[in-house]
Amino acid sequence: MGNENAVGKDRQRHNSGRSRHSCRRLSIRLWGSQSWLQPAFQPARNNRDADTSVKMPDMKSRIAFSCFISFSLALAQQATDKPAFEVASIKPSDPNPSSTMWIGMSADSGMVHYTNITLKDCIRAAYRVRDFQIQGPDWINTARFEITAKRGPGTRLDQIPEMLQSLLAERFKLTLRHDTKDQSVYALMIGKSGPKLKASQTPPDTQTITAVGPDGQPRPPMMFQILPSGVHLFARSTSLASFVELMSRFTERPVVDMTGIAGLYDLDLTFAAETTRGVSTGNLVGPDTTAASVEPAQTMFDAVQQYGLKLEARKAPMELLAVTHAEKTPTEN
Repeated sequence: MGNENAVGKDRQRHNSGRSRHSCRRLSIRLWGSQSWLQPAFQPARNNRDADTSVKMPDMKSRIAFSCFISFSLALAQQATDKPAFEVASIKPSDPNPSSTMWIGMSADSGMVHYTNITLKDCIRAAYRVRDFQIQGPDWINTARFEITAKRGPGTRLDQIPEMLQSLLAERFKLTLRHDTKDQSVYALMIGKSGPKLKASQTPPDTQTITAVGPDGQPRPPMMFQILPSGVHLFARSTSLASFVELMSRFTERPVVDMTGIAGLYDLDLTFAAETTRGVSTGNLVGPDTTAASVEPAQTMFDAVQQYGLKLEARKAPMELLAVTHAEKTPTEN
């Protein structure tokens, strides 16, 4: 009996040691398996607390690493998905153009052309912002280019701004900082009696000359004339978002469309200009000093009321784009 008890105790100690070793081997295999989150094997009771304290930090690190990989792949996918022109040619414009104010743009099913365009104009068109929202070195307002680009098959006109973003990053090495800041503006809003706008009867596709619109796509031309009484603005088949850009050339604050009204309209407006800083002096038509005194035009606040609209001076949060880097000479075609 004594020997049998001794043998039994030795065998029990041997089995207990083998069980502990087996548990360790199972734990090691679990860390490297794909099912490490599934509690398929329970650790020995005397090792449960130790196993849990080891496994939990490792589990957190694995989850964090998985999230990081997923986020990185998502960013890479977004960058890859941004549309781009198939090929583009960028050349300097005529240093003495007939008009420095005319920024031409045309687009058809396969090609896009920009004429007499500055880098600031390109940023405005690519990111759908206004001139006053862009900050950068002086040369982005003066150096002008001719850009001809080929669209890829299956691309749409409304994707042209994103394609231009890719072109600016690739050829001008453009980088921007995005901020938001309260700006003093004139907000164009709907008046108390409601809008009195009539849809344009002029199809926009009949226009032979087009310029860069606020949405980065071609728009019909708009005209202005400096009169002894004030400034006369005229535009056919235009959006309010485009028309306020023209108005802003003659106001101390930028005019921002906050009506929420879509569509194209024929607009004719005469008002007393607050400033002409936004107009090239070479294009101004001076008042006739020999003519009799002329009654001054109404204010722009009164002028917009004919369309059931109103202007309010206010501060509004506006996106600002600051150029952090740009090459003055684009890379070769």
